[in-house]
Amino acid sequence: MKDAALKVLYLHNNQLLAGGLQAGKVIKGEEISVVPNRSLDAKLSPVILGVQGGSQCLSCGTGQEPTLKLEPVSVMEIYHGAAESKSFTFYRRDTGLTSSFESAAYPGWFLCTVLEADQPVQLTQLPKDASWDDPITDFYFQQCD
Repeated sequence: MKDAALKVLYLHNNQLLAGGLQAGKVIKGEEISVVPNRSLDAKLSPVILGVQGGSQCLSCGTGQEPTLKLEPVSVMEIYHGAAESKSFTFYRRDTGLTSSFESAAYPGWFLCTVLEADQPVQLTQLPKDASWDDPITDFYFQQCD
């Protein structure tokens, strides 16, 4: 998975970052495990996103404001309904070659990266007026076998 600026998503110190080079070496992107959330409307393309072979999932938390974090819960545990799922779910919207991921628990909040490399993946609300330094909310998503 890469953002629209072609930065790969990778894990560092249990945090999901977006970048390209580190110490002059090309970073191998983290494989993102994707499973549907069967408890939400399939027409909205609800997905659960996991890392480290699906052993940890991206979560928006449960506070007043969303906070993106990795939680030590398996994508399959959520898929089979053993864990609360809405805070782990994103609605995938395909727009041509890219996709955006909106939080199911916090409508209007999207996964994003920033222009600067090696910064954490986070959540943002879409600004009304677009500018060149806005967070990047579009991602290239390549299926693996």
